[in-house]
Amino acid sequence: MKAHSPIMVKKFGGTSVGSIERIEAVAERVLADAQSGQRPIVVASAMSGETNRLVRLANDIDPFYRGPAYDMLVASGEQVSIALLAIALEKRGAKAVPLLAHQLGIHTDSIFTKARITSVNTDKLLSYVNEGVIPIVAGFQGVTEGDKITTLGRGGSDTTAVALAAALGSGACEIYTDVPAVYSADPRMVPEAREIPLLSFEEMMEMASLGSKVLHFRSVELAAKYKVKIHLRSTFETREGTWVVPEGEKMEAPVVSSITHDAATVVLKLFPVPFGAGFMAQLFETLAEKGVVVDIITQSHNEEGQRVAFSVREEDLNPAIEVVKGLVDQKTVVTRMEAMAKISAVGVGMANHPGVAARFFRVLDKLEIPIHLVTTSDIKISAVIDRSNLSEAAKALHSEFGLDRE
Repeated sequence: MKAHSPIMVKKFGGTSVGSIERIEAVAERVLADAQSGQRPIVVASAMSGETNRLVRLANDIDPFYRGPAYDMLVASGEQVSIALLAIALEKRGAKAVPLLAHQLGIHTDSIFTKARITSVNTDKLLSYVNEGVIPIVAGFQGVTEGDKITTLGRGGSDTTAVALAAALGSGACEIYTDVPAVYSADPRMVPEAREIPLLSFEEMMEMASLGSKVLHFRSVELAAKYKVKIHLRSTFETREGTWVVPEGEKMEAPVVSSITHDAATVVLKLFPVPFGAGFMAQLFETLAEKGVVVDIITQSHNEEGQRVAFSVREEDLNPAIEVVKGLVDQKTVVTRMEAMAKISAVGVGMANHPGVAARFFRVLDKLEIPIHLVTTSDIKISAVIDRSNLSEAAKALHSEFGLDRE
């Protein structure tokens, strides 16, 4: 590796490092890229299933605890994978060094389980790559100014990789996963889904926020801010994959690019609650302080009081209930609607094409699928429906908007 060769940050997900055999394959790929002239910096997730195992251990003791010790526990999986990958590279004659967040200097705020990166010290990284050493960085984790370990939320290794690329001034970042590209729908649910070669940052952010698990939302948000193109590829294939780029680099925008879903949605309904915006402000401020991401919100009222409904992800249900119970009195009935799913149509072309919403709702009406909540923006329409109707709705909407593979 020459000092003037391009630096490329490469992130490998949990399935990519899910076994010794796969770690060996990743080492071969990284070494080949280094020998071809790149100066790679690798970011690795924990081995597939490991973070879930660690979460279960914590939940067995206290399902509500989400403090510093929780983050220290669930961040430990990456330590194993980066060490194994470094060993695999050293075995092949390369120089490699595994690095945890506190060793490198990935600093975050103090919001445990969903921390945000505030700064990245690149001095060590540049020193290693200039010496011909391949840094293997633990994804998903950071450290506070008080030296407490934090985690960045599920999928946070993507954010680690983009943050490193941005801090280093790289124009692109490679994300390796177990799928060859971003698809127009989940191919496990919609067999006719097709690969999307090019997406804008705006489309990918909407898809990530609405349930697509291919990329972490904050990684795309960060990439858009610092203009770091994301190249999503399969670890196990050589196909081109999907590029996520600024909107101006897309030659033509389809009306709808994808049908995205989130099958882990819960709706909370509160009635009656105090009239006025004051209660709403207090409720959603407190939820935000607890790291609960609220998606769709509706509000209505009658002579008996104000009614509020909002959706959260299943993983945020317990802290959301805790917040609600701390703010309402005994008169308020709190109703949970579980086994819900959110289905969305996404596309930058929607802003200039009237009638998309009508087509979206007509499909659901024809299938006699009840809609519980709705939200729209310039580039998306989302509806919360019963999870039992999700597969049928996804296939029908995918076909309606001409996304089926030819």
